Amino acid sequence: MKNLPWTNYLIEFVTVVLGILLAFGLNTYYSNQIEQERVSHYLEGVKLEIQENFIEVEDKLAYHKDILIQLSKNPENVILRLKSASVKNYAWQIAQENSISQHISYKLYRKLAEIYAMQLLLEQNGTEASNMMSHVNVLSPFYIVGVDVNDEEAMEFAKSVKTGWIPIFEDFVHYEEKLTKLYMEALVML
Repeated sequence: MKNLPWTNYLIEFVTVVLGILLAFGLNTYYSNQIEQERVSHYLEGVKLEIQENFIEVEDKLAYHKDILIQLSKNPENVILRLKSASVKNYAWQIAQENSISQHISYKLYRKLAEIYAMQLLLEQNGTEASNMMSHVNVLSPFYIVGVDVNDEEAMEFAKSVKTGWIPIFEDFVHYEEKLTKLYMEALVML
């Protein structure tokens, strides 16, 4: 019992402990690398989605600005057609379901959340405006049915109905301008 090689046992013990710690460290490093690749993949999907949405919103913004100009100059000759931006949020939903918020900066996550909240507001605005337009298009001819009106009065009525749409198109322009600004800021961050 007196001649036990304690030094050899101690060296073997330290070697085993260091081997285990090294294995744990490598495993953690490898897991983090895989997680970073996964986050990068989700962020790339979000970036592509934002780029596509940016193009869509910019197109509708130009259309809505043109409608506003026409409504302010010559409302009776404007053909009102709503063209809501068809924006997507699939990549964002998938990223959120996979806890991306734990792996990106708060600033980036907040910017992305703000974008998708604004997209929802734009979509709701489009739905409300579409419902209002359907209501006006169905009912407005009946406002003058049975009333003896001349062409001038009918044109004045059409003009007043159409100029009533100016605030609605101004809302579209407001949301779309704000959204394009948010898109540009996020694309810089991504």
